[in-house]
Amino acid sequence: MSLQFNTIASDDEYYFIQEIALRDAVMEAGRKNIVFVEGYDDKVIFEILYAENLDKLNFIDVSLEEAATNQNTTGGCEQVKQHLSNFVQNLPTEKRFYGVIDRDLKTDTEVQEEKAKACYDGKLFIFWERYTLENYFIEPDILYTFLKGQSINHKKLIPLLNDREKFKTEIFQPILPCLTDIAAANLTISFFDNSQSFLENTVSCQKIENRLVQKMNQLEETQILSKFRLFKNSLIEKNETQKFASAKTYFAYQFNLKLKKQTKTNIQLNNHKSELARILKDGILPKDFRDLLSFLKSE
Repeated sequence: MSLQFNTIASDDEYYFIQEIALRDAVMEAGRKNIVFVEGYDDKVIFEILYAENLDKLNFIDVSLEEAATNQNTTGGCEQVKQHLSNFVQNLPTEKRFYGVIDRDLKTDTEVQEEKAKACYDGKLFIFWERYTLENYFIEPDILYTFLKGQSINHKKLIPLLNDREKFKTEIFQPILPCLTDIAAANLTISFFDNSQSFLENTVSCQKIENRLVQKMNQLEETQILSKFRLFKNSLIEKNETQKFASAKTYFAYQFNLKLKKQTKTNIQLNNHKSELARILKDGILPKDFRDLLSFLKSE
């Protein structure tokens, strides 16, 4: 291990950090590369995926200050960007502070423009291929393997899992068209009014267009649905549904609905992210994760 990782910074170096929990976390990390992430779940997932690199990387959950004071928060991309910018401004020569955020509903152009802002000094990473971290779990083989493990405690899953192809065709694949419609609807909402909230995660797949029209009732229905169908066709043509639909909200809800209907079991994916991360790690990591590791080790 190089000497730089044995050198501990003085408290004076971090005078600009107002949040006590954040300052303590940065101090504890020593001279490792510090990576600000959106929430505790992200921190856990990254620490599983990059376990072999934790001697040089330290992931800090930006919601830790609120958690320490028992406030109800989940962090978020704005806090990551704020902390990264603050460190870049106050410690411009250190070059070891990074931020990682989901792409959410950003367009490709918006992702590139955000990353290029001078205030981040090239240290902001935004996932490119999928909407959120959780979207990388949404592969039939990963979910099938996960459910096989869950079947130890949920025996009603066993008949479904006796046939991998049945799981894929009866549970996984039917959700994808719904996600495409949701993504197209939220892109439509964002296009016309980016202050408007997106579709609720419990929206019925059969009523997405109706719900979209209701939410955008200040516009003509034909105008709304024309833009919706343009987005939908583009998502299908480019195979980009997972880029613009959140697995954490929409897929998780629909997946649980289908499992309940078919097997009478209640499996909440968002309660099992560490198991899903370990399954993901057992295979070949998606390109975004490989790119991120190279990015974090670039200095």
